[in-house]
Amino acid sequence: MTTPPPALLIAGHGTRDEAGAEAFREFVRQLGCRHPQLPVSGGFLALSSPPLGEAVTELVGQGVRRFAAVPLMLVSAGHATDDIPAALAREKERNPGISYTYGRPLGPHPALLSVLERRLEEALGTQGRTPGDRAEVTVLLVGRGSTDAGANAEVHRAARLLWEGRGYAGVETAFVSLAAPDVPSGLDRCVKLGARRIVVLPYFLFPGVLPERVRDQTEGWAEAHPETEVRSADVIGPVPELLDLVMERYEEAVKGDHDRHDRHSHDQHGHHDHGHRQQGTHSHADTHAH
Repeated sequence: MTTPPPALLIAGHGTRDEAGAEAFREFVRQLGCRHPQLPVSGGFLALSSPPLGEAVTELVGQGVRRFAAVPLMLVSAGHATDDIPAALAREKERNPGISYTYGRPLGPHPALLSVLERRLEEALGTQGRTPGDRAEVTVLLVGRGSTDAGANAEVHRAARLLWEGRGYAGVETAFVSLAAPDVPSGLDRCVKLGARRIVVLPYFLFPGVLPERVRDQTEGWAEAHPETEVRSADVIGPVPELLDLVMERYEEAVKGDHDRHDRHSHDQHGHHDHGHRQQGTHSHADTHAH
């Protein structure tokens, strides 16, 4: 008898913006339609419906006992590294007999960098098509911001990778909350570095309160600095590349689970494996060392 593959659980931040929450829910529906053989559910840590626990309950109600959870997040901030694992551990206590593996955040994957480049081209229109045009464009990549310096550093890494080989004058970073520089200060820095044309690029997956704040702050700064051309780009959005990347993270998590089972089987044949951990027990060394 063939063991069915683990289900897929998508974990989101949560937002006060209903359009952003609905974009997440529609994304989960699209994943389910793309993979009808796979049970797919999704939930939020806070602020939005459905909560993560309800998504787990939905899977359990379908007879699911094993699932792989993928954080629908760009950086490894507190939500991805602490809050979601803690929530999953609570669900395991509530639902004896289930087990799970935990995937990596999405990060500055090459596919997402290509989408960001596309968003820049859309914002620039016909003025960003040639290498000469791009050489006059400075990009301000704006992340969520965190009290975790490592999470903020991941936004800087994404900025560097976005700049590499694409011909822009520069890609600077700013944050919309909790970290410096903020959007106006980031724009000021671009001008000090000689920027003549700036595109503000939100490093967010879906619409929401924070991306809207980025746009509002950009527009406010532009009104006060009419001598500088400033444009706003769109968020990444529920593009096919994002759907594919989530499945890539799911497959990584499932493969890691299978590798642990293989090591355990090998152990049962007389070889002690110090690295084996029980399935469904979260640890950072276990799930983030990809």
